[in-house]
Amino acid sequence: MSQENTAMTADEIETQLDALKRAHEEDSAGAQTALDRKIISFGGAFSFLFAIATIVSIYEIVMRYFFNAPTIWAHETVIALIAVCYLYGGMQCLAADKHIRIGLIYFGTSGGTRRLLDFVNALLALFFALAIAYAAYTMVEKSWWTPQGDLRLERSGSAWNPITPALVKLGLFITAGVLAIQSLGHLWVAYKGTGYRQAASEAPGKLAVLGIAAVFCLLAIGGYFLFTEGRSLGIETGSLLLVGSIMVLILTGIPLAFVTGLIAILFTMAWFGTSGVPLVSSRIYSFVNEYVLVAIPMFVLMASLLDRSGMARDLYDAMRLVAGRLKGGVAIQTLVAAVFLASISGIIGGEIVLLGLIALPQMLRLGYNRALAIGTVCAGGSLGTMIPPSIVLIVYGLTASVSIGDLFLATVVPGVMLAAFYIVYIYTRCTLDPTIAPGIPEEELSMPMSEKLRKMKGIILPVLVAFTVLGSIYGGVASVTEAAAMGVVGVFASAWIRREVSWELITSSLKQTLETCGMIIWIGLGAAALVGVYNLMGGNRFIESTILDSGASPMVIVLIMMGILIVLGLFMDWIGIALLTMPIFVPIIIKLGMDPVWFGILFAMNMQVSYLSPPFGPAAFYLKSVAPKDMSLSEIFRALLPFIAIQLVALMLVLFFPDLALWLPAWVKGG
Repeated sequence: MSQENTAMTADEIETQLDALKRAHEEDSAGAQTALDRKIISFGGAFSFLFAIATIVSIYEIVMRYFFNAPTIWAHETVIALIAVCYLYGGMQCLAADKHIRIGLIYFGTSGGTRRLLDFVNALLALFFALAIAYAAYTMVEKSWWTPQGDLRLERSGSAWNPITPALVKLGLFITAGVLAIQSLGHLWVAYKGTGYRQAASEAPGKLAVLGIAAVFCLLAIGGYFLFTEGRSLGIETGSLLLVGSIMVLILTGIPLAFVTGLIAILFTMAWFGTSGVPLVSSRIYSFVNEYVLVAIPMFVLMASLLDRSGMARDLYDAMRLVAGRLKGGVAIQTLVAAVFLASISGIIGGEIVLLGLIALPQMLRLGYNRALAIGTVCAGGSLGTMIPPSIVLIVYGLTASVSIGDLFLATVVPGVMLAAFYIVYIYTRCTLDPTIAPGIPEEELSMPMSEKLRKMKGIILPVLVAFTVLGSIYGGVASVTEAAAMGVVGVFASAWIRREVSWELITSSLKQTLETCGMIIWIGLGAAALVGVYNLMGGNRFIESTILDSGASPMVIVLIMMGILIVLGLFMDWIGIALLTMPIFVPIIIKLGMDPVWFGILFAMNMQVSYLSPPFGPAAFYLKSVAPKDMSLSEIFRALLPFIAIQLVALMLVLFFPDLALWLPAWVKGG
């Protein structure tokens, strides 16, 4: 490849990101209704609630630690502001078609087949929205009025005692109503055949019709048994119906959040009658108001600001100087840069896209083996599941009631160990076969010392931000949520120092945060409701007794759990897996006398495997969105196989040698 094809400049990266964004918007715009477009247009205004919540969090930290005057209103205000963003994010993701779905079949269709699938999706989404609206209404009725019909407005019961519970519950009801109207609009678009990749004149293929008919037949048969027999089916049959319903519905391409939420409502009504619906609504409300979850949008906002500023690019340039003349130096420094990026943001998708735009062209320009370059970018970008502040570990800590600080400490050694394994693999391969990783041109290595020092300055600000976030957590200065807010301010201040702050930087970062949280939290809403219903059905006791009474040794039981997580990781998103399995698995781990912190690290490592594993490995799809056109998904997945093998080796080491994860938390507490 010609040496004139230099690395991408910052402007070229921004241009390509904008092009990708416009392409996605054009793809989904054809299926948008007037209501969808209005929701998207107002999304920018609602996203500023994240900024307000960040400011309030920082105000609370300053008042508490510097003036010894903690506020009584900040905590609940932040929760309420973020809860509104969660609810609006669900509507915006539906409007912009950003909800997570198992879409390998769905996105490969067009014409009449796509039209038929869109109609089915909209119909199921309508059922989901109506069910949630009914569930939310039961909450609104009790929180706004007394049994005698008098207005009462439920309050929090705290020292400040605001009416936020009543307002959030009303917000959930309004959101469900808007989702229902959106779904009706999507039904009409599908019926008319005017959506993206639809065709009103083209009939769906016979195979598609037969497939959809088979899906509805299975659902009809399952629904008949469910609603005619109900609780008399027993938990064994009920479990099979529940799992089968999830698998059948996700094949249609309906968003995963809607699948789990709809099934939760249906099983509640079949098992407990309509009187059980408030059980689902209370689970949803509790999840939206969980304070620990506030850390998620804060870290997402950090990642968004980082991606759009020039800090990540400068960090990469500085790391190049560290790699120098090492064999496979550019690939190795890509991994080192990925560790730094993960320690700042904890968001995986953005890291892979960023490395795909910066590192992949550089390695291909230098003549690196394509498979090695692909695997380095995807494996390095996926380290965000392991390196603190990992959002995967935050969600695990929430669902398992485990200290997030302990999880962050426990994952340091396994995370660094995994990154080191990648580096050793790359260095070994490049040493044995130097042709797969040509060196950096001498003229780039022999730059003046002043230029090297200028580039090395790119490390300073990102390192300070990482130190602020992690140091405040481990030093006991701030909670994980407050540290996330400090991280947002740190990245923003760094961008300000670099004179990169602009209105576009702020608005685009906030909008991405709204959409990302809409995807993550709504999967969590559906999964939390489903797990709550299943536990009330006796599912947790059934699975627990089945596993514990099997006579298998504790290690065999853990291996079975690992196998289940890996299989689920082939088809589902990590947050759905966490919220569906951890409330069941963690109590078993505790009864077996094992450490739930150690199991949390195993879970995070499993999810890292799932990010790379075909057929639905998100890392491959993230990279494909920015990769050269001649780079196919099959090529990407083949390139990831050696790195998946490395991940499995690291997983086995932590599984059989728990002290790899547990010694650091023990040492810190002992010290």
